[in-house]
Amino acid sequence: MRFKPRYWPRGLVAVITVVIATGVLGPLLILVSLFNSTGRAAYTVMCMWAWVCSKVLGVSASLHGAEKIVPGTSYVITPNHQSNADILALVRMLPTPYRWVIKKQLVRIPVFGWALASTGAVSLDRSNTAQSVERLRKSVDKLKGGWSLLIYPEGTRTRDGNVQTFKKGGFMLAVNTGIPILPVTVNGAFKMLPKTAWLPIPGHVTVTIGDPIPTEGLTQVDVPQLMERTKQAVLKNFDPDYDPYTGTASTPMTADGKTGMPAGART
Repeated sequence: MRFKPRYWPRGLVAVITVVIATGVLGPLLILVSLFNSTGRAAYTVMCMWAWVCSKVLGVSASLHGAEKIVPGTSYVITPNHQSNADILALVRMLPTPYRWVIKKQLVRIPVFGWALASTGAVSLDRSNTAQSVERLRKSVDKLKGGWSLLIYPEGTRTRDGNVQTFKKGGFMLAVNTGIPILPVTVNGAFKMLPKTAWLPIPGHVTVTIGDPIPTEGLTQVDVPQLMERTKQAVLKNFDPDYDPYTGTASTPMTADGKTGMPAGART
């Protein structure tokens, strides 16, 4: 979908605002991370940044299934990755603090990347699978105090809007630590901002939390089955026909995947 000329003035204002917000809140995030060892202050600043960017870019969002998260519990959060718009939606909507798993190239971006690293994000080298798995294994220390770890199991944004093949890194971490998987489904972000676009068309993203998947007692032998179970949990609430501009789904669903109007939504 092309960014139509009538949206260009708004797009220019949005870009300028995002740059200013990043230039102001990025250094603030880095600064507070130096004086707050828990990471909570930095996480709050990150949420502020996401709120500002969402407002100027026209990315609204709602959350379904928040009651499935047990406060104080750590999870390996596994959302589908439709576009950069779902990043803003996840930061704003998920009601549990988490650290990102990102590609190492992002932390090299001036201000933005440095600020992201200050939140405790785990950076991985996609070209070195063994090293990435080892870094994930060592990242378990970042999950103390009720923190979770968010990793996109597809590894990158989808090119066609569908859920892609899952990679095993996050699932190996889950079985090695016994931390439950939290499947999360994002709808609408791809149509708003496909991989080839540079700005989103204003619209609404839905974030749906599935039932947590226990991993206690599992081993690496169980990883393929765990990956498939998680993918099916994500697909259960996935709606490729959801329209982010009207907020309508092909089959309206509740947070538990049944038909009907979504229950427990938070915007």
